[in-house]
Amino acid sequence: MNTKFTTALIALLVGLIAPTARAQGARSSGVIGRMDNVEIRVFREDELTTRGQLSGDGTISMPLIGPVRIEGLTTDQAAAAITRKLADGYLVKPEVSVSIEARIRRTITVLGQAQRPGVFELPAHRQLSLVEAIGMAGGVTRIGNPKKISLKHQANGGNSVEIVNLSDITTGKGLDIPLRDGDVITIPESLF
Repeated sequence: MNTKFTTALIALLVGLIAPTARAQGARSSGVIGRMDNVEIRVFREDELTTRGQLSGDGTISMPLIGPVRIEGLTTDQAAAAITRKLADGYLVKPEVSVSIEARIRRTITVLGQAQRPGVFELPAHRQLSLVEAIGMAGGVTRIGNPKKISLKHQANGGNSVEIVNLSDITTGKGLDIPLRDGDVITIPESLF
């Protein structure tokens, strides 16, 4: 086969495949975070396509069904929830897809007696636990008190504070705690 022809054929194929790969890479799946931009498509119902940023309460408003709470759901769970609402008197066997167009950075903060306190980004495609977050911060210092760690959750405009015994979690006596966007972990000093 002619070398010039082969090179041209490869270039043509790469040119056809690359834009598709870039377009697919622009959207993602995973857990939908607070204030993320999403796209919701209903197969063969273009007028129901919805794009936009979640509101502060974790909802997005759709034609026919109004606001739907999808924050904290995976894209598949959100699609299933929307499908149920659309099937409830509006469409017969709707097929819904949800994708995340842009993520808003989601973080947790580790303060106090950690080796490297700071702000850490939550992974986009899985939950981060309390033990993992403290590990990312280098662990508890030798003067830190792992039995009285404070975990502050921000929820619905208010805060709740929970005192956690890290030693119980790491020895299997307690369950690890999944973290949410905006959580603050404070490791106090030990009182000798």
